[in-house]
Amino acid sequence: MAFTRKLYLKLFGAKIGPGTSIPKCIVPWPHQLEIGSNCILEPDIYFKFDGYWQPGPSIRIGDRVFIGRGVEFNVHGSIQIGDDSGIGSGSVLADHNHGTAVIASRMRDQPAEIAPIQIGRDVIVGVNSVILKGVEIGDGAVVAAGSVVIRSIPANEIWGGNPAKKIRDRR
Repeated sequence: MAFTRKLYLKLFGAKIGPGTSIPKCIVPWPHQLEIGSNCILEPDIYFKFDGYWQPGPSIRIGDRVFIGRGVEFNVHGSIQIGDDSGIGSGSVLADHNHGTAVIASRMRDQPAEIAPIQIGRDVIVGVNSVILKGVEIGDGAVVAAGSVVIRSIPANEIWGGNPAKKIRDRR
């Protein structure tokens, strides 16, 4: 079944590297998805892209990446994950916020605030974490389980909490 799913997604424009199997997941716009080689994906991942027929890919996942069960990619611009990283189950990555600036207009009618998310190489994002728009996570960083990341994290640092703050260096 995973082979058939992979073939179907590729026919509709997804780029999926060798050694990567695609479990049951939701991919409304396959042409927005690029997944590298030898990745491990668990079921029920939601690759949600809000841009409809815009050119892609906007979701780029490197080689040997692990993505846990029930992770949600909520993308309007772009999300990139570097090689050898892991995203824990139940995590959400959202690269945009609803507009809130004009009180006389409904929030759903206001333009979204969009900024890309970039996750470096060899990064671990703990289960049930939230990574918000504009965040860059440096190579070798660790995000503790249940964290809400609203600011960029330098390389080789461990962050946790809501909002996430530096706990210590990995060195």
